[in-house]
Amino acid sequence: MTTLNDAFSLGVTYWPRQAGPLFWQRYDRGAVRDELAHIAALGFDTVRLCLVWEDFQPGPTRINSRAMRSLEHALDVAHTVGLRVVLALFPVATLGQLQIPAWANGPDILGVLQRVHRRQSLLIVRPPGLVPVLSGGMYRPVQCGDLFSEPMIVEAQRYLVREVAGYFGDHPAVRVWQVGEGFERVHRPESDQAADRWLETIGEELRQVAPRAVCMGVVSPVGLRRRSGPRPEDVAKRCALAGVVVDPPETSIENQMRHTNPAAYLHMLAAGLAERRMVVIGVGMPTTTEGESAGWFEDDLFGQTMILYRGTAGEQAEFIHTALERLYHDGAAGVWLPAFADFPADRWQTPPLDRTRRYRTIGVIDAQGREKPAAAAVRDIARRFRDAATKRPQPPAVDAERYWSNPVRMFREWWQEFNSRA
Repeated sequence: MTTLNDAFSLGVTYWPRQAGPLFWQRYDRGAVRDELAHIAALGFDTVRLCLVWEDFQPGPTRINSRAMRSLEHALDVAHTVGLRVVLALFPVATLGQLQIPAWANGPDILGVLQRVHRRQSLLIVRPPGLVPVLSGGMYRPVQCGDLFSEPMIVEAQRYLVREVAGYFGDHPAVRVWQVGEGFERVHRPESDQAADRWLETIGEELRQVAPRAVCMGVVSPVGLRRRSGPRPEDVAKRCALAGVVVDPPETSIENQMRHTNPAAYLHMLAAGLAERRMVVIGVGMPTTTEGESAGWFEDDLFGQTMILYRGTAGEQAEFIHTALERLYHDGAAGVWLPAFADFPADRWQTPPLDRTRRYRTIGVIDAQGREKPAAAAVRDIARRFRDAATKRPQPPAVDAERYWSNPVRMFREWWQEFNSRA
């Protein structure tokens, strides 16, 4: 019998072409209906919807009913066109910047005082962070605490799970509930045990209100380079499905031999530590616009300057075709592209697209709604994988004890070794 992790999922994260980051604020029923139908026609079987945290939860115990009605419509359309849906709850790392609700971007003074009283320890006041976050529609210094363990924030997360999963837990389109993404980019968890406890807490909350729900956790290059994680083996232990976010890959370009190597390496590493197939999230290449040349460029992602590659439309198509085929044969549980469509130039001033250029042109549909060559690559791969009957290998295990003894060094050395043979 084929299990959840044996099947291969070909998916894409959906942001409407016109609304972009304002998906839930300017919900367009006609556009969503047409574009989800187009996604299905391309051969994708899965669509990922990021429930922008502030759009759905404007207060710790408040839910945006309008956003919920829009989500219900999107789920109904997805079911009609035959798409399975992944709902991403409280995704902090979206479209290249960190996004935190205004109510959450501040110290939990009451929680801190309660913990101080119980432990009789010193009160430590955390200064504003250097990494900017989108909060209340503006870039602000990060002032919240650890999103994995701050009591007020965790209780608010549990509330959102109860409300959204309680209402949509039995919807026939919903296949997976992804919990969190990018928390470790805001503040590292206190320890790997703290991240593991968070996964256990949120997973249990989800099962209480939606017993048949498939919970998914994800890891990132940042977490893979820290002992505090989140670690792939903990995600695999707590969640029925595990993923690794590869956009941006944050691997050194000095050693990179092929454009597909970062995604393949991160999958190899995360799946090897988890000893399980993993979904690879965010495999993509932005394309050039008028006046731009293909090549390496500097971009702002999550408050850091990174050097990334953008290619021609033909290079993007070749990259996607090669990456999908490579990860499929490497045993990945699935590959989900980062965006369905490019965004029109008048949307580029909308945060976070005003700072992060990568996501402006990373779709397989251009800003005018026309298919790019990458769309044909997706169609071809979808057809071939659908008809394939070959048994794929399990990703090989790696020495977890050796890796976590010094994850920064091992991440770098194993990346160099990977490139020497790949």
